[in-house]
Amino acid sequence: MPSPFGGKEFPFYLSRTRQQSGYHYIIRQTYAHRGILKSRDLLDLGPDISAHIQYDGRHGFWINPEIEEKLLTMGANFVSEDLEALFKPFLRPDIQKIIDRFERAKSKKAQTCDLGALAPEHRGVHLFDARRLYYLRLGRIDSGELGVKHWKFLNVFLCKSRDEIESLIDGMERQLPTRENATYVYASLGISLLLPQALRNHPGGLDREKMDRFVIEALCRINSDQTFFLGVDGHKGADLHPYLTKYAWLYFDFPFQADSPFESFRFERGFGRAPASRPPMAAHAAYEIFGLTEEQFARMSRGDVMRLFRRKAKKAHPDRGGTHESFLALSRAYAILLGMKK
Repeated sequence: MPSPFGGKEFPFYLSRTRQQSGYHYIIRQTYAHRGILKSRDLLDLGPDISAHIQYDGRHGFWINPEIEEKLLTMGANFVSEDLEALFKPFLRPDIQKIIDRFERAKSKKAQTCDLGALAPEHRGVHLFDARRLYYLRLGRIDSGELGVKHWKFLNVFLCKSRDEIESLIDGMERQLPTRENATYVYASLGISLLLPQALRNHPGGLDREKMDRFVIEALCRINSDQTFFLGVDGHKGADLHPYLTKYAWLYFDFPFQADSPFESFRFERGFGRAPASRPPMAAHAAYEIFGLTEEQFARMSRGDVMRLFRRKAKKAHPDRGGTHESFLALSRAYAILLGMKK
């Protein structure tokens, strides 16, 4: 079957992948196999991209020639500008500005491929991707228009494998202020559409317990959605995929951004209530849930508590045999213990 990319190799991209030794940057490439977009590794650049860049003179730079040689031996088809684009975000800011001026002066054609040659699921944009980019680009919570209207900026996802999409989104998420993390997850998972219209834009004033349940259920739905994982080998849905686990941490590790006019507002229909209306979990109950004594907890750092939560969350997650109730109880206990380590 001919390639849906018009016989041309698809441009490679840079993926940040977590390994046992920490994050590594890997040059990867999307390719088509029987109409399904997949991803393959080309070259592991290690944990430090800047180690492959050398500066010469005031504005000159060059990239380690061994990278180009290794890519060529693997049969990769590219030009020097492709490598420069890959390394551009890691160059000095003054050089980035110079490259930007040259790029604006060029007339660049958009990358296209034959969508008709792909599987039907690959011809559109997944709603989770659309909601993420909608918030990252516009700072807005989807009120339903993404399901009925196509936005041109979503075309950036077309003809990309799942891994390439996640790498693109990951780079944008790293620019997101931490105070927006919980709201970003709330928006990306479409939680607002489960609520009455008047409550959707103020998640900070909602009943956090209900929000916790909605978030877990939404992550589980995406985790079992085969259209989302099209082209990803080895995912059976038994474990929460690494593409999704980070959203659990972004949500549970950070409170909603304070929205003072609404934080104490008691919303209607049982979806929201004043924060003080939830009886706090006693510290000793939190210790028990985490299997700790008061003395053990006293010796732990904030980082120790976070690491312990991650280990227990993997076991308590509904996809690992746990229940929604046990996962929520663990999350509430975690919030208490983490608050005691400020």
